[in-house]
Parts: sequence; structure tokens; C-alpha cells
Amino acid sequence: MPAWLDVLCWAAYLACSWTWCIGMFLPVLLIRDYGIMGWVVFAVPNVLGAAAMGWVLRDSTSERIVRAHGPAIETFRVVTVVFQLWFVMAYLAPPIGGGLAGASDNRGVILVVLAIGLLLGLRYRLGVLAWFLSISCAAFVLARGGISVPAAQLASHPGVLWLAPVCAFGFALCPYLDPTFHQARQSLSAGRAGAAFALGFGVLFLAMIAFTLQYAEWALAALGGRANLSSIIALAIAAHIALQLMYTCTVHARSRIGRGPWPPARIAFVMLLAAAVAWGTWLIPDRLAASTGMEAREAVYRCFMAFYGLVFPAYVWLCMVSGRPYAGTSDGAGIPPAVFADDGHHAPSPRTLRVFFLTVGIAAPFFWMGFIEREEIWLAPGLGIVLLARMFVATGRSSTSGPPR
Repeated sequence: MPAWLDVLCWAAYLACSWTWCIGMFLPVLLIRDYGIMGWVVFAVPNVLGAAAMGWVLRDSTSERIVRAHGPAIETFRVVTVVFQLWFVMAYLAPPIGGGLAGASDNRGVILVVLAIGLLLGLRYRLGVLAWFLSISCAAFVLARGGISVPAAQLASHPGVLWLAPVCAFGFALCPYLDPTFHQARQSLSAGRAGAAFALGFGVLFLAMIAFTLQYAEWALAALGGRANLSSIIALAIAAHIALQLMYTCTVHARSRIGRGPWPPARIAFVMLLAAAVAWGTWLIPDRLAASTGMEAREAVYRCFMAFYGLVFPAYVWLCMVSGRPYAGTSDGAGIPPAVFADDGHHAPSPRTLRVFFLTVGIAAPFFWMGFIEREEIWLAPGLGIVLLARMFVATGRSSTSGPPR
């Protein structure tokens, strides 16, 4: 395969594997709450943080990280797939309440699109087709007109200033636990990896979340039972979401990173877990909605987001990031791998894990206040707790100092 085509295939694979129910729905909530700047503080660190992984991880670094942090990567994998499947059941085709799929007679079409997404995720080269189909949906919707960012949402809420550092922290660090990212990095040379990650996120993924910006107003109206688009346009948007959700689930389940492709028993377990969470969502009492000002499924969605805003980036920050530059030789470009170079290649010690769990427990109430109660100023001390917790973690050692104590 020509080098340029290989890079394009992996770029599309990366873009589609990262197009989750986060990129296709979180901007909808952020635009509602914070205006257009909500999309900006989501998109900029997301694109830059994901693209940076292709440049930060040098040859063999990814392999060592996967060996050292396999349980954390597997946890990331399970939570991510459960999140996507839960979203299908809670938002795309919910048994109760309004959904994004339009009228009930569209459910069969959505199921077909989900099946297509599953099939496209079987080989990384089919990521190009998955991306093309989604962009075709976007082009069709935009050609029919009627979707734009409303002028009322161009103003920004001051709370976005407290949200921005948390977005930057989460999107900068979460990619290092994503098995599909590691699979792409390990399959490419350093030069091709940099090109694939830059193209995948700087162009292809950015186009996906730009589409989210365009349909945000419609999504909010549809969830409120005020559908303002023709059924065919609504179905095209829902088809894009369904396709990408199932593609993401498939490539995660089939990733060879960590414990390898999931056997049928584990796939069944994950599906049952997602169904249990979806069923539990409808049992959340109405008083929660009354106290937080949001419906139950949005509260659960935001709780899922806590993994990517707090739990996973805190793990990377405390258990993977090296305390100081690598003492060995630089790579071929003369750039020493200053992060993930030393202690990041060893499994975290019991002390480090205790610091991690304690930090998450202490910071969690602050993140609850910021994301569920929507008092965003509480995010500042919550993030500060996580950042300062590094003082209680041993700093990195040189590569010649032997195994960790």
C-alpha cells in the first residue's frame, strides 16, 4: 500500500474511533449552557490533545505503556463501549421520552445503520468509508438547509472560563489510555504516525465535530419534543450518530491492544452492563431532576463524563506521566521523550495507586458541583487537588536507576 494511502486509512480510523457520543453530543449541551464558546473550549483541546499523541509517543514507547498500564487501558475500553451502548438506548432509540432518531418508524433504519457501523469497524481500512458516509450525511443535511448556529447562542456564559482548564486537562491526557490510539501508533513509523494523527484529528475529526455544532439547535429541540426539521434530515443526523457509535464500539472490542479482541462472553457482559445502566437511568427519581435542573439521562451522561474529565486523566497524570525528562538517548530527531519515559513505563506502585484513588475521592465532590449542580467555579479547586497530588507521587528516575522501589 502506498505510504500516503496507509496514512489516510489510519487517519480515518483514528477520527472515527474518537467520534463518540462525546463529540457528537457533549457540544450540544455545552452550546446550550455556554454559547458558542462552549464548542470552542471543547474542540480546541480535543483536537490538539488527540493529535499530539502521534508526536509525543516515540518508537516502542506505546508498547511499554500498554504493558505497564494494561488494567487501566482495559478499564478505559470497557467504560467507553458501555458509554456508547448506553447512549444508543438512552438517547438514540429510548424506550421512554424523546430521542434523536425522530419518529418511531425510523427505529428499523437506525438498527440497519448500527449494523453497518459494526461491519465497517472490522478492518481499519474501512474507516475511510465510515468517515465518508458520515460526511455524506453532513453534506446532505447542510444542502437541505435550515441548520445553523442560532444568534441567541453566540453569547458566552462566564462559567466557560472555569470549564476550559478541565477540558484541556481531560483531552490532553485521556488519549494515552485509548487502545485504538495505541494500535494506530504501534502500526506506524514515527513519521507516518505524526502525519496520521495530525490529519485524523486536525482535519477529519474536526469536520465531524463541526457537524455537531451545526445540528446542536435541532438536537435540543428534538429532545424537548419540538422537532423542527423534516424527518429525512433528522434521520440523516441520527444515521451519522448511529454509524459512529457502532464503529467506535467495534474497533474498541476488536483492538489487539492489552488483552486483545474481546471474546463473545465479554462482549455479552459489556452489553448487559450497558442495558443495566440504561434500565437504571429510568428509575432515577424525579426529585434529582428537580434539584439539578436536568433530566435523569443527562445526569447519567454527565456522570459518565466524570471518567474522562477526572478519573482517567488523573490516572495518566499521577501514574503514567514521568516526573522528569528521560535520562537515556534522544530519538532520531534529537528530541528526548520528556514524558511517559521513565516511571510511566512501570506499573504504578501501591502507594501511587492509593494517592490516585484518594485524589479522585477528594476531588469528586468538587466535580459534582461543577458538572451536575453546574456551579462551575467549583471545578477550579477540584482540578487543583488533582494537579497538586503529584507532590505525593515519587518523581521519575533515570533509565539507569533500575526498577522502581
